[in-house]
Amino acid sequence: MQVKKRALLGQLSDMDLRLLRVFKAVVDCGGMSAAELELNISLSTISKHIKDLEQRLGLTLCQRGREGFAVTDEGLIIY
Repeated sequence: MQVKKRALLGQLSDMDLRLLRVFKAVVDCGGMSAAELELNISLSTISKHIKDLEQRLGLTLCQRGREGFAVTDEGLIIY
């Protein structure tokens, strides 16, 4: 697990901090709708930021859909 964390953190070195802040807020708030109010940015912008972060990292950070919001194991490592 430690090696995996180190590898992921290495990928974060040039990451746009805004994307990470948005992801952290979504996790802290328990979902995108609540984070929308906290961050004062649109739901579509939050969704795009999360998708961009996932693509840059090559990971699925959270599950979202009708069942609600859930952070994946990979998402917890990044969080």
